[in-house]
Amino acid sequence: MPLVTALWGIGLVSIVAVSLLSTSHVSYRLARHAVEAAQADALAEAGLNRAILALLDPQFDRRPRTDGVAQRLTFESSSLLVSIQDELGRIDLNQADGWVLVNLFQSVGLDFQPASNLVDKILDWRDSGSLKRLNGAKEPEYRAAGLPYRPRNGPFQSVDELKLVLDMTPDLFRRVEPAVTVYSGRQFVDPQVAPREVLLALPSMDADKVDSLIQSRSQQLFDTAGQTLLSLSGRAFTVRIEMNRSDGIVRRQWVIRLTDSPTQPYWLLSQKSG
Repeated sequence: MPLVTALWGIGLVSIVAVSLLSTSHVSYRLARHAVEAAQADALAEAGLNRAILALLDPQFDRRPRTDGVAQRLTFESSSLLVSIQDELGRIDLNQADGWVLVNLFQSVGLDFQPASNLVDKILDWRDSGSLKRLNGAKEPEYRAAGLPYRPRNGPFQSVDELKLVLDMTPDLFRRVEPAVTVYSGRQFVDPQVAPREVLLALPSMDADKVDSLIQSRSQQLFDTAGQTLLSLSGRAFTVRIEMNRSDGIVRRQWVIRLTDSPTQPYWLLSQKSG
């Protein structure tokens, strides 16, 4: 009997020890994850600050590319991919004419008529009037579709809001997302900083011409005789950061608008993590 009691005691102690080891292992993993997450956040913030400082550099030839092409930055032993996209290179959902949007949807695979129908719905979403376009959609159409929301009847507040437009599919949104913005405030785009998706939507452009234009940007020689360029105050830029971590790729994205204030050089318009 004493032997059985001793064996039970040893077994109980073993179970407790295994439980403590397991708990310690989980605690270690959680702590390590928290430390890595904090390091990733700090690196991402450093990359953002470096990008903003570069945009504010009065020396033109030291400013970064703003056409969305990723550049590699190194902080001690850590490496980041940083891309800056001037929002003037994108199609503004609140300013663009219908034909520009039709061209965009055709460039990603829609035929003319489905593209035109969808653009009518996009324009109806942003227009304040109650009358709908021929193939558009206002409150009755959203109600008939069983949707729990109604069109804004006002400007798009974010690019993600485009997902709510009647007949917009997740796949179609994914294809046009890189080409659209709500931050440029302009009716037209600047082709010198436009991403590929926008260039393909421009009249008389094809894949070969787009490739040639993008290639010419990397070979462009800047005139450094002048020490300054026109101020970028008021311009909006998307800054993306990508880095490798032990549990996968970490992505951060900010949209900022530069100001002419020395105490607050930029405003943060939006932020995403992935």
